[in-house]
Amino acid sequence: MQSTTTQSVISFDNTNAGQLTAQRLDDTLAWGQGSIRPQADYATPEDEKNLLEAVLACIEPVAKDEATYTACTDGRCPVRLLSDEQVPVREQLVGADIVSAFYVAENLCESFYRDANAPVADRVKEVAEFLQTNGFKPSTHLGCGAAAGFTIITDNVIKFSEDPAYLARVQALLPEGVFNKSLHQNMMQANRVRLDDGAYDGLTADTFVDAVEAVSGKHAIAELKDDGRGVHGHVEEAIIRLRTPGFALNTAKLAGQTGGREVFAVNDNRMDALAKLFGRGQDTDYQIARMSLEDFASTGHGTLAKDLPTFVVTK
Repeated sequence: MQSTTTQSVISFDNTNAGQLTAQRLDDTLAWGQGSIRPQADYATPEDEKNLLEAVLACIEPVAKDEATYTACTDGRCPVRLLSDEQVPVREQLVGADIVSAFYVAENLCESFYRDANAPVADRVKEVAEFLQTNGFKPSTHLGCGAAAGFTIITDNVIKFSEDPAYLARVQALLPEGVFNKSLHQNMMQANRVRLDDGAYDGLTADTFVDAVEAVSGKHAIAELKDDGRGVHGHVEEAIIRLRTPGFALNTAKLAGQTGGREVFAVNDNRMDALAKLFGRGQDTDYQIARMSLEDFASTGHGTLAKDLPTFVVTK
C-alpha cells in the first residue's frame, strides 16, 4: 500500500475502499473543555502521519446485515455485544444513533413528538420506535458518556455556540446551505427552556439502553473496554469525520496495529440519512435535524476533549 502526504493532506490506498484522503480541518477544538487531550507520547508530525495512515488502513466495509445498526464514536476497543457475539464494524455517531437522534427529536419537539411534554423515558422510547419503523436499528453501548451526559452536552451546545470558532467549525462541516443563523439561535433558546424546565429529569444512560433493547435486542448493545488509561480508557488523539458511505473504522484493528492508539470517528453520511428521515420532506425540519446532528457531534467531542485535530476522510 502506498501513501502520500503534504502538511495537511494524507492519501492512502486502502485495499477495500480504494484511495482515501484525510484532510485536516481548520479547527483544533481549542474551544473544547474536556479532559481528553493530545497524547504527549505522540507529539511529532511523524506520529500523526503514522496514526492517520493506520486509520485509513483500518477503514473497512460494513456488512450488509450490520448496516442498520450503529456504534458510538468511542475509540475504545469493543469487548462483546450483550448477545455474546463479537462486535462488528458499524458506522459511528456520538452516542450511537439513539442519543444523536434523541437530540434531533428534542429540537424538532412539537413537530416530531405525539406529546412533547411526555416523560423523558417515553420520548426516548418514541425515538427508538421511530428509528426501528424506518429501517434503522437503534443501538448503544453500556455506560455511554453521551447518554449519561446528555444534559451537559445540551448545555454546552448553547455555550459553545457563542464562540465564533465553534460556529465556524459547524458551518465548515455541514452540507452547503444547511446552516441558518436565526434558526440555530432559536434552537439554542429552546434548548435553554427545556433544560430550565427540567425536561430531562430522570434521564440516565440506562434509559437509552432499555429503549434500545426493547426494539433492537441485545445485538444492538455493545460493551467497550476500559483499560485504565486516560479517561476511563479514553486516549483518543484525533477526530475522524468519515465521508465514506458503506465503510467504517475498525477500532479494534486500529488499536491492534498501533499499540493501543485511539481516535474518535463519525460517519457523516449517517448524519445525512438521519436528517432526511427526521426532516420528512420539510426543508426547515431537515435543517433543524442536520444542524442538531452536527451540534451534537461537535459539542459531544468538545465536552469530552480539547485541542484535538479533526480530519475529514473522503474517497
